[in-house]
Amino acid sequence: MKSKLIIVFAILLIISFQNIMSQGRSSGNYSDLAFSEPYLTGELVTPDFNVDQKTYFNSDWVPGDIYLLNGEVVRNKLIKYNGLLDELFWQEPKSGNVIKLDKEAISQFHFLNFKGDTSVSFRKIRIKRNNIADSSEIFGEEIYSRNLSLFVLHTFVHDRSELINVNGIPYQEDIYEEEPIYIFRSQDNKTFITKSLSRKNLYSFAPGMKVKIKEFLKTNRSGRSVNKSYLIRLTQFLNTTIGGNQ
Repeated sequence: MKSKLIIVFAILLIISFQNIMSQGRSSGNYSDLAFSEPYLTGELVTPDFNVDQKTYFNSDWVPGDIYLLNGEVVRNKLIKYNGLLDELFWQEPKSGNVIKLDKEAISQFHFLNFKGDTSVSFRKIRIKRNNIADSSEIFGEEIYSRNLSLFVLHTFVHDRSELINVNGIPYQEDIYEEEPIYIFRSQDNKTFITKSLSRKNLYSFAPGMKVKIKEFLKTNRSGRSVNKSYLIRLTQFLNTTIGGNQ
């Protein structure tokens, strides 16, 4: 008799435990749905994927926020941007897999801290490139945004090819050189695109302001490398020159 009672008690205990586990799983599902984040879509990068590491805007994975065209935001993901390919890559945290994200779904992305700078953002803009009639969409670093905005395209051009040996096997390596493109755009979408911020090019942008431009360039020298601080000062100056508001 006692053995029968023990068996019945054991069965009831098992049933109770299964009910508790089932409730726990249901609660977990609802919790996941409540706190789920937008999905990122893209293409898995295969191990044989090979691109010059120097063509990445950031050589290391950097946390960033990704803004989607549908208005959703995916927060704090490890991302890399490649200027040669004009593609954004994401490192999936659990598997470590690298995903090339769908550019069509992204409106902009922002690096949370890029070498101490928390303001580095890229926005997808539409421009005409290489004298092609049709325009294309490309990610541009948003340097300054007011009545007149400035974007920088971190593009690369093929410089040369070199024959190198890896483990005794010769193969050809392509060497690329960065060639930034500067895009000034007003609120009415008038666009000025240039590869050089020379005096001559700035004169063509604002032909009636040659004296002021000459004075600005005298007191604001960019040096060999054009840094972000100089680009902001230049765009602020051009804003006032064309009657914009800072």
